[in-house]
Amino acid sequence: MKISRIVPLAMLFTFAYASTVFCSKAHREVPAVTVHSDGVSKVQFRSTDRLPDAAGEARVERRGGMTEIEVSLDSLKPASLFGGDYNTYVLWIVPPRGPAENAGEFQLDGDRSSLHVSTAATTFALVVTAEPHYLVAAPSPFVILENVPQSGTARVGYEPVEGIYNFERSSLGDVKTARGKVHTEVRQAFTAVRLAQRAQAARLAPEELLEAQRALDRTLDLWRRRVDRSEIAAQAHATVRLALAAQHLAEDRAF
Repeated sequence: MKISRIVPLAMLFTFAYASTVFCSKAHREVPAVTVHSDGVSKVQFRSTDRLPDAAGEARVERRGGMTEIEVSLDSLKPASLFGGDYNTYVLWIVPPRGPAENAGEFQLDGDRSSLHVSTAATTFALVVTAEPHYLVAAPSPFVILENVPQSGTARVGYEPVEGIYNFERSSLGDVKTARGKVHTEVRQAFTAVRLAQRAQAARLAPEELLEAQRALDRTLDLWRRRVDRSEIAAQAHATVRLALAAQHLAEDRAF
């Protein structure tokens, strides 16, 4: 089965999903790795039941006061197949103290993806999750990969976002991989606006939400006209930023 590279427009306007859960606080602990200053090391990933076939490794090197991390993943499947609000994969760096850090988005080319990031930390965990869009501030509970434990290294903790995102299936173990590049920017833009609406931005941040909706309209117009993919992606990313600002403002005003 070949998965289309472009999400049909009808999918973008689907508001009802099969599974919805409610907000709750949670704490999750994961094994950490420690980077030493003597050369390059490899960190292996292990998959979860969310995506049992997924695999990957990270090339880690301490250089110039920073830790350089080159992550390569394979046997991935599009996050949008989880349905609901999920669209993409994000790498998280979890330090011993402080929140998990959004280190970047994995963009799929077939079933593979790679990402180069850096951090000042020398002890941390690496976690890959499915997410609604590339700018999320905290990990979802849909973990697909995490680093394999190192002997003698402590565990670190973080708080995932629980009970906010909708989904249609909890595992992609029995679905096919995609062929070619997987573009999810338009879906991410639409989902970001929807999340702002759920946060009551229409009532609590109406001007900011209107700006995000107008940006989404421009994104969809570019998508319909099939302009250059980079132009669509840039406008979609701008939409996500505006929608996220509206969501955060609504949440702040609500509390």
